[in-house]
Amino acid sequence: MLGAGARPQLIQRKAGLRPTPEDRRVPACPEVPPPVEENVARIVYASQSLIADSVYAQMERIRSSALRHNQPLGVSTALLHQSGWFLQWKEGPGEVLRALMERVARDARHHALRIVHASRGPRLLDGPWSMAIVQCDDAPEAFAQRVALLRRRHEDGCQDEPPAVWRQLSTPLGHPGAERQADPSAFTRVLVCAAQGAGSFELVRWLARRHGQPLVHRRLAGACDLDVATDYVDFPAGERLARVIAMARRGLGVPLARAFLPDYARVLLLLSGEADADLRLVRRVAAACAGRPQAPALLGVGACADIHAPLAQVAHGFGLAYRGVLADSAEPSAAWNAAAPFIH
Repeated sequence: MLGAGARPQLIQRKAGLRPTPEDRRVPACPEVPPPVEENVARIVYASQSLIADSVYAQMERIRSSALRHNQPLGVSTALLHQSGWFLQWKEGPGEVLRALMERVARDARHHALRIVHASRGPRLLDGPWSMAIVQCDDAPEAFAQRVALLRRRHEDGCQDEPPAVWRQLSTPLGHPGAERQADPSAFTRVLVCAAQGAGSFELVRWLARRHGQPLVHRRLAGACDLDVATDYVDFPAGERLARVIAMARRGLGVPLARAFLPDYARVLLLLSGEADADLRLVRRVAAACAGRPQAPALLGVGACADIHAPLAQVAHGFGLAYRGVLADSAEPSAAWNAAAPFIH
């Protein structure tokens, strides 16, 4: 999964430790996604891990093999390891996926493979490889319970889109609204990125403390040695529920992260006041949104009114809505309280 050669550091961080949200490595892959193609076959399956040694090392071997064999065949893959389970989402030509699944079923690194989604539709994973390791207080039995529920829904003909299936399986049962992840009207989802520093992660940690909810730590990697942190918290927000996700800036280069962009109501930009850094952030978000059927509106938070006009002009040039909010982006409570009326 993660390639041979230079090793991206997919670190399973313990709760309470601060993630390093920004990598200092320069990604080898371009950030602009390729053009969207015609409909492809899409399959999502879960299986129990049989790996006794390092999960990371095995995922690295799988990535290397997938990039060598599957990428030339037009197959895109996202892989999750959580609570002793694997979750894979694959897209590509139907005949190729059928042959690939026969080989996957024989792989000795997992067992009890259960298909929870199969469809044809637009390709949502616009790069060959994504992977994630999640650390949370979620027992293997709880993950199995979610798999069984999704399997029954699949067998009954209920068909959620792959991102909704992914969210339902990866959200711990104890989280607010875990059972409502498939309902698009139940959640307001907000992505937070900071132009500089780790402000997005500080804001999400503050929200977790404020609402008394657990913080979920994740690490993402793409095909080209990207390795980034992303944390999230779920909490009640009036009649709806909120999921607020802190994303390292380079995380927008991971295909799995880009696939979820249409689900976000807003992308909250914590601006630095330095023109170049703020413009780079807006352009990075715009590149990640390119080719999506719909894109979230941008909500820029900064203390100086003058910074918003040029950012709005750039965002509008990419077809994105932009609203500026005056607040100190370095202070989580001030930033969130100023932005919240334009989110919910």
